[in-house]
Amino acid sequence: MASSKSSSLIKHFFIIAVIYAVVIWGVLQWLKSFTQHGITIKVPALTGKTPKELKALDDNIDLEFIINDSVYVFDQKKGTVIDQNPSAGTEVKQDRKVYVTINAFKPPTIKMPKLIDYSLRQATAVLETYGLVVGNLKYEPDFAKDAVLKQLYKGRIIEPGEPIVQESKIDLVLGDGLKGEKVSLPDVIGLTKKEAANIIAENSLSVGAEVYDKSVVDTVKAVVYRQFPAYVSDIKVNLGRAIDLFFTQDISKIKSAKDSLKLRLNNQDEENED
Repeated sequence: MASSKSSSLIKHFFIIAVIYAVVIWGVLQWLKSFTQHGITIKVPALTGKTPKELKALDDNIDLEFIINDSVYVFDQKKGTVIDQNPSAGTEVKQDRKVYVTINAFKPPTIKMPKLIDYSLRQATAVLETYGLVVGNLKYEPDFAKDAVLKQLYKGRIIEPGEPIVQESKIDLVLGDGLKGEKVSLPDVIGLTKKEAANIIAENSLSVGAEVYDKSVVDTVKAVVYRQFPAYVSDIKVNLGRAIDLFFTQDISKIKSAKDSLKLRLNNQDEENED
């Protein structure tokens, strides 16, 4: 009798243990499913994408893209993603929020810096720091060579502290050192707009007309394939002379321009030897 009761008790304990095990297993499976344990998605690279492209991507991937900030970076394409968090390649769970920063379409308004009495090199650095651009250079008789005498915007003097939109061109009136000096003409073929402008400014010259051919879809990435006056070694031009720049993204034009320049320089060297 006792043995029968003992056997029955063991059987009940076994049944209860099985039920508990099944319940625990079921709960664990439910939790695993509920938390999507082990299921991750690799965050895609979003740099350069527009809000419209983000929306299309949002509809096809289990992530949520949120634009949480907008800044202005002048050398990046406007209206596109320039930063993201988490970064591209990060493994995250489904439905994770991915925050992005968009490059604003319009540049912000800032206060004009003071450039008077700065050297041309210093003024160029300050303008670049403020997101402004060196415009035309004009030289006037003055003992201080390459010192800024006036700062102009659209032909008028602009005072320090005046509001101005970033990317505006600032023309500079500089001292010529009372010498009427001439400077070497630089070769800017193959350079970007920013690189060419810096080289031209360093040589106490200014950027004239800027012409873009049909191949240009992004002015930041376009490069100079022709300049006027054309570069010739040892040629001298007046201080402040404007250099017209012609831009392209057609690789064949760049190669042709470089080959043509090389041929002209070789011919010039041969003439000098004769």
